[in-house]
Amino acid sequence: MTPFDALRVAFGMLLGEDDFRVLMGNPRGKQMLHSAWLHGPGVIWGYGVHLDADGDRLRVGPGLAVDGWGRELALDAEACPSLTEWAVRWAADHPASSDPQQDGGQAAGATSGRPQDDPCPGDSRRVTAWLTAEFGTCASRPVPALADPCDITRRHDDYSRIAETVRVVIRGDEPPRRRPYHRVRVLFGLDEVTGSDDAAGREAAEAADRVRATAPGHRAEQLLAEFRRLAACDGIQDAPESEEGDACPQLFPVTEDHAPVVLAELTFDVITRPGCVQVADVEVEPKARTVLLPTGAIQELLCGLAPALLGETLREDAGGPRLDPGSLRWSRGDTCLSFCFDKPVDRRSLEQAITITSLSEHGAGWARSGVAGVRLTDDDTRAVVDLENAPAHRLVRVLIRGTGPEPCYGTDPWVPFAGVADGPAAGRHDGHDAVVTMHLKQQTADAGRAES
Repeated sequence: MTPFDALRVAFGMLLGEDDFRVLMGNPRGKQMLHSAWLHGPGVIWGYGVHLDADGDRLRVGPGLAVDGWGRELALDAEACPSLTEWAVRWAADHPASSDPQQDGGQAAGATSGRPQDDPCPGDSRRVTAWLTAEFGTCASRPVPALADPCDITRRHDDYSRIAETVRVVIRGDEPPRRRPYHRVRVLFGLDEVTGSDDAAGREAAEAADRVRATAPGHRAEQLLAEFRRLAACDGIQDAPESEEGDACPQLFPVTEDHAPVVLAELTFDVITRPGCVQVADVEVEPKARTVLLPTGAIQELLCGLAPALLGETLREDAGGPRLDPGSLRWSRGDTCLSFCFDKPVDRRSLEQAITITSLSEHGAGWARSGVAGVRLTDDDTRAVVDLENAPAHRLVRVLIRGTGPEPCYGTDPWVPFAGVADGPAAGRHDGHDAVVTMHLKQQTADAGRAES
């Protein structure tokens, strides 16, 4: 039966067991598909994990989660899985090697938490495991039923309920995490381009560069356009996970073996002695789990940053000149500094708005360099600043003001200096300052450029 079979009834129709399965499976199956694909596995509330006082049993509190098949995992009573029981099985499957380096553990008798004069030293290995919640069922509530004449057991009752349960299980292998939408994750900086064969990642990285290169006032709409395009490509390539040999793809994002929900990462020592296995130094790390946030909480979290984001990205830029911070060049024994703007500037306003200082490496503080004059070339877009003397120290700070009572002004349009290229939007009444800090090279016979 599939979620896409629906029961069609008519008066006088004889319905059987299979029809009731269709009746129940249609809405339940669609709800499972919705939760699995649009929410994914994770904890909704509860499922706290802590180690019991005996250092063996884990106590898992009640909680609610959704697994990779969209099934709700409701734990209504505390579960107490034993680490020692799991360690016994693990040790049987992973016999200790005579070389502790091969086991990834410590030498015999060197386990932390045991005395050095232990009369019965054992082999100790550090192990990482994962605590998971898995979906389970059991039949319940038997009721009288008509006996099937073909049933040789002649059963006269049958179970009328399927109770959904939760199994809390310790796993030795990390459950695989499904991370779809690689392009979108690269766009927002959550994934990296994995290599030369990652064409999807490179496509997203190029999209991120286009967003950064867009004028601040239009950056939000450019980001939205790139997001929609990349999400469409990711959605086309996404598909359910399949197992080797499957002839038909399944409906859910992952196979049932990969559906459990991770509750915690466990790290502990497994100590093996003849006829005895123990655990020690147990660490429980719950941050390995995924938590599903309610839609209302997500809305409020997004709105928490919205004023700052909207103020920076959606404010209309007045079109003031901007500094290319990579264009700063020193010459003539560090007494001449040149740099470029993307639009013409007013020379007299620039002369009053520029400040050049240098910081002593020996605690003498800041020293200010006097500006002897400012010249403009290249249609008033390239400035050449002549200093009275070279900066006194190697750490130099160049400030061009677009704010305050005497900012630098552009001439086309006639608005304040807007700061560095690709910076936030600036208005027609007040712009932004630009600050570039650099280390000058040691003076040489052919002293020239400085590294910025």
